[in-house]
Amino acid sequence: MVKKALSLLTTALALTAAGAAGAKVAPEEAAELGRSLTPIGADPKANADGSIPAYTGSMLGLPEGLTYKGPGYPYPDPYADDPVLHDINAQDAQEHALFLSPGLQAMFELYPETFRVMVYPTHRDGRYDDRYYERLRYNAVNAELYNGEDGIRGFTGSVAFPIPRSGAEVIWNTRTAGPNYTLAGTYSDIAVFSNGSRSERRSTIMSEYPYANPANEVGVEEDALGIWAAYVLTEVHKPVRDKGTITSIFEPYDYITHAREAWRYLPGSRRVRRAPTVGYDTPDGPGGFITVDDTLGFNGAMDRFDWTLVGKSELYVPFHSYSFDTPGLDYDTLLTPYHANPDYIRYEKRRVWVVEATLKEGARHIYGKRRFYVDEDSWNIVMTENYDGRGELWKVVLINSIYEYNVPGYVNRSMMFHELRAGGYITIRLVNDSEPLDYTVEPNGESYYSPTNVRKLGRR
Repeated sequence: MVKKALSLLTTALALTAAGAAGAKVAPEEAAELGRSLTPIGADPKANADGSIPAYTGSMLGLPEGLTYKGPGYPYPDPYADDPVLHDINAQDAQEHALFLSPGLQAMFELYPETFRVMVYPTHRDGRYDDRYYERLRYNAVNAELYNGEDGIRGFTGSVAFPIPRSGAEVIWNTRTAGPNYTLAGTYSDIAVFSNGSRSERRSTIMSEYPYANPANEVGVEEDALGIWAAYVLTEVHKPVRDKGTITSIFEPYDYITHAREAWRYLPGSRRVRRAPTVGYDTPDGPGGFITVDDTLGFNGAMDRFDWTLVGKSELYVPFHSYSFDTPGLDYDTLLTPYHANPDYIRYEKRRVWVVEATLKEGARHIYGKRRFYVDEDSWNIVMTENYDGRGELWKVVLINSIYEYNVPGYVNRSMMFHELRAGGYITIRLVNDSEPLDYTVEPNGESYYSPTNVRKLGRR
């Protein structure tokens, strides 16, 4: 059944030809940002039948008429009154095949009784502040890849390659586009097995992204801002056997010159040790359904894959799923067997960049090929498909995105990783039983994430 879904690749993608790999663009081409392109580099026009509307950029921060208490409180849904345009089930999925990725088609074939795709009107309203766009325009004529595809330079924060020429540049956009300087809160990662049983890991997180600091001057590059793209510190609270485990990660912007550094405090030994295996296909999370480099769709070094920019497509993808984070929504209702409850996942027809990563000859990874779908208005990865070494579709990933009013800008939310063979899945960064993650907390600085401080935190 999965093979049949894959055979529909040509019609499902409907892609245009892509340009050759490049780096900086000419000033006159960059000048089209905000003209023939949106300020972030998307096509501003509606599609042929109007099912994807023209870009408006009318929403900067909280929309008028909504009530919102502020950071740490639930987000009001600006589109809560939208009608359902299509409630697609397995019986009528073929009628919509042109707009369904191979991964979604596989989900319909595997779970015909329960899987649905509820399509709502598409909205292209969210925008970022002026400083974000200033940095982006600077990057367009200055940023470039080096050390193969594993480093960038001439970069000052914001989207690195708003007019991309290669698959690697699109993937770099997904990791540089985040508008938030910090992130903190409590969340759960919950695996649901084929028999309906669950396994949970509950954690707190504190992270910082130095290049997104709103105080940075436009044009300040990596020589002044430092080598680290992010600092991330997590502490496990569940399960009991892992309680008190602290992991600190230093994420570079050049994975060849400066490898990712990770440190871990284990309460059993009361010692901090370097964790050299935090990367690539190291298993992560309850159930073993994801790898370390699966989070956010992809993260980490790119050197084990060849990256191809396939083109653009119009597809149904998860977007604006505010209801998925409904406070107090119990997990028996949300996390149904085989996949999350479709009633809480909003799909929109959106234009997405499609990138394929193929495992290099002689390289090692459990995935032989990966396909990424990247929303053009946010540069967020919204879906991925992961294949084994024989070319069989193995995992389907759905990632929610919402517009965060405080930053402002689009951020990733809960991510669902479906293991098609086992019939199980894991959803990470769930906040239904806690407060929403806070994207506005004050930064702690690099020293907070150091092995010395991790040791202090572990011995509190």
